Parts: sequence; structure tokens; C-alpha cells
Amino acid sequence: MDYSYKQKGFTLIELVIVLAICAVCLGGAIPSLNQVWDASNRRSAVNDLVSLINLARTTAIQEHSVITLCPLGSDNKCISDWNRPISVFRDPGRAKELTADSQLLRTLAAPQSGHLIVRSANRPYFQFQPTGIARFAIGNIIWCPEDNDSSLASQIRINMGGRPSISKDRDGDGVVEGSDGQPISCSA
Repeated sequence: MDYSYKQKGFTLIELVIVLAICAVCLGGAIPSLNQVWDASNRRSAVNDLVSLINLARTTAIQEHSVITLCPLGSDNKCISDWNRPISVFRDPGRAKELTADSQLLRTLAAPQSGHLIVRSANRPYFQFQPTGIARFAIGNIIWCPEDNDSSLASQIRINMGGRPSISKDRDGDGVVEGSDGQPISCSA
């Protein structure tokens, strides 16, 4: 009888080499996975905001009423901290405050990742007139990732007609240009 047999499996050295190769590959993949994660968060946040803006404008036109979009403080008045939940509500008195729960149309949860920078002529709100126009409350909303990398940021512009548009990188430098033609910045 021949009791010799062939060993199957890996030696400890082979296993360590394979693990080292895997660690090097993962080390190179993690930064790109972070960029994929940031891009996904950006798309989600921007799409949610555009939907909220469109809801406000459409409701203003359909109901022929004034609709306000803003974050609300504990007193139900518009505040300038856009990294809190953002509400859309009927505002017949143009007071920039939610006067009754029945006036609330929708609330968008605070951003789960990244943060928002809003520029609206020092107003803590966007307001849509019965015609859909955002005449006195035009401006923009910038979504920035946690690390403030402007190349991963996005901007939504709200024009006088109340229509939102997403800014593009027109010069190919990897950073979106704002309404002034300059690259957007994540510094406040």
C-alpha cells in the first residue's frame, strides 16, 4: 500500500502573499469608493431638492397661492440653517412662517451627508408667487461633501421664473461654475 498523497491547500507563505496583494488592491480602491459614495450622496441630495423646489413652484401655480420653501425654527418661522429639515408650505400672509399644520405640503429631512450652503440675497427662504415666479427670492443652493471638496459639489440655481437648474462644469476643470461664471466654492 502506498500511503503517499498529494497535499492540497495553501502554505502559510502563500496565504500571506495573497492577503498582502489584496490589501494593496483595497488600499487603492478605497479613495475611489469614497468618490463614488460622495457622487451618490450628491445626486440624491440634489434630486431631492430639485423635486422640492418643483413641488413648491407647481403648487403655487395650481393653487394660485404663495408657497414658501425654507428650514423652520422651533417657532415655525424661516431660519437660515439649511442643514436642518426643509419645509414647503402655503404662506397666504407672506409671513415666512408656518401658521397651521394643514398648510404644510412636505418636509425634506436634513442632509444625511454633506451640507448645504444657500445664497438667496440674505433671505432665509425661497418664495413662489401664484404665477410660479420667485421674484424676490432668487438664489442658489450648493451641496458640498463633508470634506468640502469643491470638485464634488453641485449647485442648484433658482431663477426669477422660479425654475431650478443644476449648474454644469463648462470649462472642464472639474469644478461646477456658478451663475457668475466662477467655480463654486464650499467655503461659506
